[in-house]
Formats: sequence, C-alpha cells, structure tokens
Amino acid sequence: MGKRDSGKRDTGKDEPGKDEPGKRGPDKREPAGDDAQVRRQRVIDGLLADALRPAFSTTGPSREMLAPDIQGAIDALLAMATARKSRCLTYEDLEEALPARDVSAEDLEAIFWVLAEHGIEVEDGEG
Repeated sequence: MGKRDSGKRDTGKDEPGKDEPGKRGPDKREPAGDDAQVRRQRVIDGLLADALRPAFSTTGPSREMLAPDIQGAIDALLAMATARKSRCLTYEDLEEALPARDVSAEDLEAIFWVLAEHGIEVEDGEG
C-alpha cells in the first residue's frame, strides 16, 4: 500500500509554537539572532539605567584623602567653632585657617562639606 498524497503542503503549523513569535516548541533553542537581540537589549537597558542615575555624588570627599594642610585647616575651624560655642564662622575665620598656598576649588568644597556635616556655616560678618 502506498502513501497517499493529500495535496496539502506541510507548513509545519501543526507543531506547537512554530511560526509564533516568542513561543517555542519543546526542547527547541531560539536562533542565534534572537540571542544577539537579547544581548543588545541588555546593553540598551544598562545604558538607560546609567543615564537615569544622578550625575553627581551625594557623599562628601573622604577626609583621609585630603591634603594634610587642608585637614589641619578643617581641624582649626572646628576648634574655633567649638571654642566660640557657635555654629557660625566668618570668611575671615576661614582665611585665617587656610594654608599659605593657593587652595583649589575642590579643597574649598571639601572644607565647606566637612563643616556642613558638623552643622557649621560660614557667613559674612561676626562669628
């Protein structure tokens, strides 16, 4: 007995999940192109997550990373505020405590940051 031809073409539609996007039949792997797409999407997701992070840090500079003369200036300013029992210092106080060398903007920022952590403000006028 011979096999009869029904005249229908085998489209593979009777296999579960075949030709349906996102579905696979049992024990079938996605083609390599889909793996590349997944990897690309992971990279895109990572770039988007990085873009949504704040551009600045909310933590201050590490005091141990500051130059010794800047650490000394901070110690002098904290001692001044403690001696006066004041949470306010003047810019003149700041100038007196600064080292003789040119101080960078980063050093000044670090000084203000540490003083702020101790609740001390630098203002115009008398301390």
